[in-house]
Amino acid sequence: MQQPRTTPVMNMSFHEEGFNQDPFPMLEEIRRAGPIVYNEQLDRWMVTAYPHVSRVLGDSSHYAQGASEAFVDFFGGTTMETIDEPERHNAMRGIWAADFQRGSLEGQRALVERVVADQLDPFVERLRSGETVDAVADLTRSIPTLVIASMLGIETAMFAQFSAWSDAMGAITEGALDPTEKGMETVMAGRQATAELNAYIAAQVADRRAHPSDDLIGKMVAAPFAQTQMSEVEIIASNTQLVFAGNETTAKLMAHTLVSLAAHPDQRRMLAGDRSLVLPAIEEVHRSETITQFIDRDVREEVELAGVRLAPGAVVTPLQGAANRDPERWDRPGDFDITRAARQHLGFGFGLHSCIGLNLARLEVQVWLDRLLDLLPEYHITEEVDYGPNFQLRGPFAVFMAA
Repeated sequence: MQQPRTTPVMNMSFHEEGFNQDPFPMLEEIRRAGPIVYNEQLDRWMVTAYPHVSRVLGDSSHYAQGASEAFVDFFGGTTMETIDEPERHNAMRGIWAADFQRGSLEGQRALVERVVADQLDPFVERLRSGETVDAVADLTRSIPTLVIASMLGIETAMFAQFSAWSDAMGAITEGALDPTEKGMETVMAGRQATAELNAYIAAQVADRRAHPSDDLIGKMVAAPFAQTQMSEVEIIASNTQLVFAGNETTAKLMAHTLVSLAAHPDQRRMLAGDRSLVLPAIEEVHRSETITQFIDRDVREEVELAGVRLAPGAVVTPLQGAANRDPERWDRPGDFDITRAARQHLGFGFGLHSCIGLNLARLEVQVWLDRLLDLLPEYHITEEVDYGPNFQLRGPFAVFMAA
């Protein structure tokens, strides 16, 4: 697509080696170029300013979720994540919406506390014994997976297999960016895990029809909308997508939290002494680091954005990580400050496709961080943190910790 002559052009790739280690200087360079910048190399319109990014994310009439076909292929069927038609999307989302409201989730606090204790306590003991341990592999990935497995009604004997499936699915996003044979093997293993999880969920769906239950699978099976308006593959894919979403982003938020607090020990000590700052600290980590850095949007019908007319078929890249550091919205946006006044950020998305599990993620990270500060208020990271190649879902690839 040919851009207007007045529109800034910047050619760069999000997948260049080393880019994901610290993408924020480049994001600031894009911001300085203009409110909307054309990337000729990727044929994308990059947007960094908070008002414009939130507008793109919130306007489902002009912008469609990008790569919807890839999502459908990944999960094996249509999910709410791939539906831009508000009525159908909201009806599907509404099946579980009440279960993920803040008040309802208080009923899950005991479950979250139990899962956190079971995973965190032995991890801390290993550190105290002198081991150096990767917190990503041995801690943060397991907690959200086990919580969502319990809420779905998965039997305890399947938890280890469930975690293995979830980890393999999460690795697909890394493997897809690795051009080597190892990357292809990672993707194939993830696809196999998704197929096996789908088959397992299918059996669970059949079981809930025969034996109604109050878990998340049972609620979807019993929902009138699902019974009359959703196909079997949509029901199965929706549950599988919940597993992936519940694991990947929350695990990365925990890992980012470890790194951010290790890098700012004064604020970590402040936090250990004043637990009222736990939730603000989590929001500040998510604002400053941002897991979902972007999800492309396809222009559905002609629209104007930041003074540029975009034709149908154009692809817009709303850079959520850049928007979360917009100096027009936050003072000193590049600084990490857990006492920062609360303002809505875009870490959990915005509009129709905002994260249904955002309150669950906050609860899990809050319980985990509180207990970590109780058991191990002082820790350190022993190696430079590797963020891998995945800029779209950015998070530490490994975090090696010691007491």
